[in-house]
This record gives sequence, C-alpha cells and structure tokens, in this order.
Amino acid sequence: MTVLLVDVGNSRVKWARCARGVLDAQQAADHAAWTVNDWRAALFAGAAAERVVAASVAGGASLAALDEAARAATGRGIERITTQREAAGVVNGYADPGLLGADRWLAAIAAYRHAGGACVVADIGTAATVDVVAADGRHRGGYIVPGPRLMVASLLHGTSDLASFHATSPPGAGPAFADNTRDAIERGCRLALAAWVDRCVADAGKLLGTAPRLVLTGGALPEVRPYLEARGEDVPDLVLRGLAVVAGA
Repeated sequence: MTVLLVDVGNSRVKWARCARGVLDAQQAADHAAWTVNDWRAALFAGAAAERVVAASVAGGASLAALDEAARAATGRGIERITTQREAAGVVNGYADPGLLGADRWLAAIAAYRHAGGACVVADIGTAATVDVVAADGRHRGGYIVPGPRLMVASLLHGTSDLASFHATSPPGAGPAFADNTRDAIERGCRLALAAWVDRCVADAGKLLGTAPRLVLTGGALPEVRPYLEARGEDVPDLVLRGLAVVAGA
C-alpha cells in the first residue's frame, strides 16, 4: 500500500509517499491561498496513493481544501494525526497532551528513533521550536520562539528608523559583526536563534545528565545553521518520518 504523508505547516506544506516502509524524497511548497485544485495538482499528480495521512498546524481552511482534494483524487478523505499521550516509545510531557503541536510531537518521535536515545530536536521554520526527549522516551518539554523571518518582520514592524535603514542597506557578506542595518538585523536574528539552540542543548545535557544528540529540521534551518556551535544532524523530512511511524506506514 502506498501512503501519501502530508505535513501542513503555517506557511509551507511538505509531503512524500511511503510504500513498503520506504519514504520517498520530501517535496515542499508554499501553500498560502491554495485552492482545492492547487492541492490536487501539487500532491496528487504523481503516483497513486491508497491512504492520505496528514498532520497540520495551519488553519482549518487549508486542511479542508486538502481533504476535498484527497476525496476527489482517491475517493476517500484524509486521516488526520493528532498529538497523543504516548506513541512509538515517546511519552508526552504536557499536562494536556493535545496542547503540544502535532508537528512538534511527530518531530520528537522521529528524532528519538533517529538518535536512539536522549535528543534535542530543533525545528526552524516560521516559528522555531526546541523539544527535549530523555533516554527513556519521556518528553521533557521545550520552547517556541519566532523563526528568523518572523523575528526580522517584528523588528521592521515595530520600529520606524530600522525599517527605513533596512530598506536602503545593501546585503553584507562579512563573517563578523555587521556593517549595515540590513545585515545587522538579519544576521543578528539568525545568530540569536543559533545561540538559543546552543543554550538549549547545554541545558538539556544538565537536565538529562547525559549529552543529547541534536537533531535539526525546518525550512528556515539553512539561514541559522552556519551560526550554530553545537554539532547536529540535519533531517529535513523529520516530521514526515514521525508521521510515517505513527501512521504505521
């Protein structure tokens, strides 16, 4: 059986087919204002799928359009995966498990399996999240902060001089401190996020009493990756891997 796995994020959708336990290469696109026909053309133009399994942190309209596209293409609606108290050896650390986003939950499951034990998973996208999983599979919580582009946008929206200086500054390329406003903002936000991830890895090590493996993912990760000091492994399709595990694919 071929399963189409879909991760609907705030601004991007990622998908891949899984057949006989083998996950195809991940594909991704911005899905803002997509119609049912857009979803169908992007996700269902390739090989047929008997099941469509999805996780979503986006609004209901996106999920409804995807469901309609799936029904038109396959004759059946999507199977939506939501956060549970426990799955695949990972125990949710939230008092109310449903309040942990499905993307974070699936990434934690996949990272724990990938690391084979204690891990820190950092997902850098529209929002940036960090979650910690202990060696015994207990989710120990995490953080949510703005991603690099949202961080930049908040500075430009909340100030006047910075926005005008940013607009008239050329992009820089120096390795050290920025010499113009645009670079100071954009590189500063990326460095701030990288330093935050580094601090989370250090704090997780103290909390767990062991050095956790850092697993990295997210569409905006390439913007932050060069500034990280902690050694980590890039797994671009991490959420889809977790989705495959939970879906039994």
